[in-house]
Amino acid sequence: MVQEKKIGRTAVFLVLCLGVVPVVTPFVWMILSSFKEVAEFYVFPPKVLPRKPSLDNFRELFSRGDFGRYYANSLLVTAVQVLFDVVIVTMAGYGFAKYRFRGREFFFTVVLSTSMVPWIATIIPLFLMATSVRANDTWFGLIFPGLADVFSIFLARNFLTSIPTELIESGRMDGAGEFEMFVKLALPLAKPLIAVITIGKFIGSWNAFQWPLLIVGRDELRTLPLAVAKFSSQYNDAYNLKMAAAALASVPVLVVYVAFQKYFVAGISLSGIKG
Repeated sequence: MVQEKKIGRTAVFLVLCLGVVPVVTPFVWMILSSFKEVAEFYVFPPKVLPRKPSLDNFRELFSRGDFGRYYANSLLVTAVQVLFDVVIVTMAGYGFAKYRFRGREFFFTVVLSTSMVPWIATIIPLFLMATSVRANDTWFGLIFPGLADVFSIFLARNFLTSIPTELIESGRMDGAGEFEMFVKLALPLAKPLIAVITIGKFIGSWNAFQWPLLIVGRDELRTLPLAVAKFSSQYNDAYNLKMAAAALASVPVLVVYVAFQKYFVAGISLSGIKG
């Protein structure tokens, strides 16, 4: 029996390793290629390791254009959207989970049903609304549509349902206000949920391309995905610079994931079993 378990674990480990290889290989190739000279991209057969590793690609990336501004724009837009998303989503989920009011299930169903509408079907009406209030080429128009998302509200409601109602009632009996109970009772217990929402929203906002492409025309408002696309069209043969830009673009996502990894894993398991 023990031998069979060892064989089973070994088999699972090998299958996981085989699954990791196609996922990790492009990322490792991108990182190593960002240190190569442009001539090394035309060598056949291709070499994995750079012949003479150098930071010149990164220096040239910032010297050729406003890459630093684009990077700062993406950081600003993503930070604001993540902050508001966490606040709005947790408050909405807490309200749907712990408050009894007329039409609660109906309103939650309406909110949830909007997630069934494809994003591409709403982007044109959203653009027309932004145009009608003159939000084109503004920070407001760029940031506002991404301040909250429906699926996170669904996760928040399911997760916060698990908080004992007796704990909320005891807080009310002790004279705590509703907002105070939300901040001091609900949020400390919702760290895994906040981690899931933060990582998901960060990745979505950081990689957003379609909406910024529609709403932004001025160069000073461009975010990083638009800048990388523009950069690729301007320097068709500069694969070394493209790899450097892609490597720099992946850094914040990795940092956020590593920072919230512990809570993220717990949040995924908990949000999947609470109903």
